[in-house]
Amino acid sequence: MKKKIYIILTYLVVFLNSNSLSDNSNNKLKIGLLVPFSGEYQELGNSFLFSIQLALEEIGDKNILIIPRDSGSNDPKKLIQGIKEISAEGAKIIIGPINFDEIEEAKKYPNMIFISPSNMNPEIQKNIISIGISLESQLVSLKKFLENKKKNRTVILYPDDKYAPIIEDKIKKVNLKNFKKFKYSSDPKILTGEIETLTSYAQRKRNLESRKKILEKKDTEKAERELKKLDQIYTLGKVNFDSVIIIDFGNRLRSVLTSLIFTDVNQNEVLF
Repeated sequence: MKKKIYIILTYLVVFLNSNSLSDNSNNKLKIGLLVPFSGEYQELGNSFLFSIQLALEEIGDKNILIIPRDSGSNDPKKLIQGIKEISAEGAKIIIGPINFDEIEEAKKYPNMIFISPSNMNPEIQKNIISIGISLESQLVSLKKFLENKKKNRTVILYPDDKYAPIIEDKIKKVNLKNFKKFKYSSDPKILTGEIETLTSYAQRKRNLESRKKILEKKDTEKAERELKKLDQIYTLGKVNFDSVIIIDFGNRLRSVLTSLIFTDVNQNEVLF
């Protein structure tokens, strides 16, 4: 992240017209930073601030003034307040917001330029410059990586929300025909059951119990040794995929990973 921030700041210093974008009274180039310093994504906001501080040290230009403000985590009031406070400080350029939804709010301030790290739709839109790595390019890279790893039974997991059609369109454009798609609920309570279905968890549990019953009827050392091994596992049988791509982040991503581990997906056999 620091490298990308460094490039952005260097570009602004070298190429932008300081007469229109800097404070003439002290020749300062004022740049707003609008990221979440509170709520669910505050760690991401703090990471951005830290990266900017490191980038400024490398640039060594004392005429750059960063004005950080909290956009909150999915908090429209904090977002609007942050934009107004940055504008009041005299800055016309803002790094942020990071959330795709918040970009729509930013479009309402045409006199300001927003440089957003969102990767949902990385292109110039009115006063918004999105610099995130596009989903298409990430999928293309992952496709090549999985081919090199000789993985040919990949499942793509993504949430069933308003972004699902966008994700499906990107998958179609990248031509991932042989990849299985699996759309899961945003509700953690429903998600667990869906992942159990995906991984055939119930059947694999039955396989284990059935095999144990067969071995218990045999009075041999070989059967006894196998029983001891089976007592150390939770399911028997493999899932029908060898690699997983999860298009999500935050708590939902953690829920998906937790569900996959809970359903005893062998991470030595399945590439995440």
